[in-house]
Amino acid sequence: MASKQDGGPRIPTQVQHVRQALLRDYKGLIYEEDLKGYRGNAWEQRFLSRALAASAVRRVAGCDYETAGRAVTDGENDQGIDAVAVDDASSHVWLVQAKWSDAGRAKMDLGEVLKFIEGLRLIERREFEGPFNDRFAPFKMRLDAAMSDPRLQITLVVAVMGLATPSQAVQDVLERTRAEFNTHGPMLNYLVIGDAEFHQQLREDLSPSPVNVEATMSGWLRRGTPFEAWHGTVAARDIARWFSDHGDVLFEQNVRDSLGLTSINSGIKKTLLTEPENFWYFNNGITVLCDSIEPYWLGRRRPDEPVTLRMNGVSVVNGAQTVFAIHEAMQENAERVDEADVTVRAISLGQDRPAYAKQITETTNTQNAVSQRDFIALDDTQARIRGDFLLSLNKVYVIKRGRGELPDTEISVDHAAIALACAHRSPELAVRAEQGIDNLWERGPSGAYQRLFGEEPTAYRIWRLVQGRQVVRNTLESLRERLHGRAKDMTRRGELFITHLVFQLLDLEEIDEVDFDERAVLAEIPDLTETVVPWLVYHVDARYGKNSFLTATFADETRCKDLAKAVLDDIRKGQDVPELPADYVPPKQKSRKQRRPNAVPTLVNARAIDDGTPLVYRPGSSGEVLAVEGWLAEDPRRKTATWMNERRKCLLWAYDGETYSPTGLVIHIWELAGYESSPSAVQGPRRWWLNDKSLWDLALEIFDRNEAE
Repeated sequence: MASKQDGGPRIPTQVQHVRQALLRDYKGLIYEEDLKGYRGNAWEQRFLSRALAASAVRRVAGCDYETAGRAVTDGENDQGIDAVAVDDASSHVWLVQAKWSDAGRAKMDLGEVLKFIEGLRLIERREFEGPFNDRFAPFKMRLDAAMSDPRLQITLVVAVMGLATPSQAVQDVLERTRAEFNTHGPMLNYLVIGDAEFHQQLREDLSPSPVNVEATMSGWLRRGTPFEAWHGTVAARDIARWFSDHGDVLFEQNVRDSLGLTSINSGIKKTLLTEPENFWYFNNGITVLCDSIEPYWLGRRRPDEPVTLRMNGVSVVNGAQTVFAIHEAMQENAERVDEADVTVRAISLGQDRPAYAKQITETTNTQNAVSQRDFIALDDTQARIRGDFLLSLNKVYVIKRGRGELPDTEISVDHAAIALACAHRSPELAVRAEQGIDNLWERGPSGAYQRLFGEEPTAYRIWRLVQGRQVVRNTLESLRERLHGRAKDMTRRGELFITHLVFQLLDLEEIDEVDFDERAVLAEIPDLTETVVPWLVYHVDARYGKNSFLTATFADETRCKDLAKAVLDDIRKGQDVPELPADYVPPKQKSRKQRRPNAVPTLVNARAIDDGTPLVYRPGSSGEVLAVEGWLAEDPRRKTATWMNERRKCLLWAYDGETYSPTGLVIHIWELAGYESSPSAVQGPRRWWLNDKSLWDLALEIFDRNEAE
């Protein structure tokens, strides 16, 4: 069946369903001020195209209607991008281009897709200010933060009310763009959503189906208040049946679905197949939230007798990887896995589920994970390096995590690993470090850890390299004030690679010796850094083009090897340093009154600090020091707090476990310390420090970077 709209072409039934839903669900949620000049069908077609973009955002990002409506950027100066979505937690960015057709025959033409790709390039270069309309403003800092994250994933979403099959020319452009961006792993992908997918989404919205499962539990304990809860042992075969019947729908309220094949899942699966009788001891178990639990007794109602639980409205909120691994292992050897048991905790929230489900889910998924980084504390090599630091330098080498801010007499293994990676003769380790420090703890034949610490570097080497890296960082910070656009961005994305290049130009042959002239070497670093940067900019542009993706370039070990050779060869030959293009230096501007960032929202929006990061209170004046230092010294917890990504009360004070704003906590400390002559106002973010920078400094860096770009 089909319907006719205002005497126009016949509208297929499925398209009509979607059309009605879009007009209903996004009424008042999408910007339409620029559509006031249109009437009737002309207005409706434009609104439907925007609503389709919002619907695509909701489908891929899993957000609500209001958030999806705010994601729409379509209109003048949209640069081919009709909607934007950013997952701050995973640094996943979705860019959407949408096209509506009442006839269900919409297709993207080549020109539209080329404009879409150019919009992507502008975002990659962080050119937000001039080209884009005002509706991009809320996404600027979030996009900037995501583009700086080594976990960055970008999905280009082509949404059409028609078949999800682009023309060959369009597909070729999308494939070339994906190949260009993905020179080092899958960072960019594209997705075409057609009329069938939008109609399927509509059906899913209208017909949610709760997940109901059963399990036989032995050794059970039951708790009746405040919520009904059961805890006990369940056969692995029951858990496997859950996944076989429902798949990832089981994890609807979890922070993530099953991750498929990962090293952790592989370890769980190996235990199931090799030691199923011990699996219960090795595994942390599964936590399930339910709407209701119905017990069916197989015998007497005693904990030593089994009970079958029918759990309605189930979501596995912790242990998703265990569920998936059990399913996979059962597919491989059901008879063997049948011997395994697992601990299950089932909680029935009933009508209180909306109020408590999120809190329980977040709490059960914020326990500290044991990573490869943690296991190095057991390495004898690290213990010997720690002893070397004490004996040679009278300094502390910190191996374990959780120490927070370190004084000048201490250094962490994280700093050591990064500095050693930069000093390695091959740039690939610096490239890996730039993608994330966890890459430096990998073991095995190709792993970085053995290459960094296998020959047991001396304390002198580590300490001096760390100091050298800091000088490079300081020089780059100063240099960025004189750079603009792509050149400035290169100093951020390639900071560790630049450090590697500088280290290769230093004479470090005697760095392990006691009488090594450390001061003389450190004094060379600023000039070398200012020489390396223009050469690097020159060779990146010359080899890969001024529109090449910097993220891909500095993540590609092969490219970085070629760049390192070219840059170092030219510098060692004494070639004249190339002059940067005019568009790589800031234009002269009239002086203007300095704007001040709102520190906490700026940091939260950029996700600049991880939850749980320790911060230290530092008094700002001599009078303040005299007033509070005695009181602070009585209990070390009084001067420490941990960061939370909350816009109002972002500090959790170690002393009382309560949350405060930075300013509120400073004033509270003054009151408790009896600071009677305290000023009437204080800038709290200037008093709370992370390593060598205050919250104000960190916010100002983000603010200045965004202003420059």
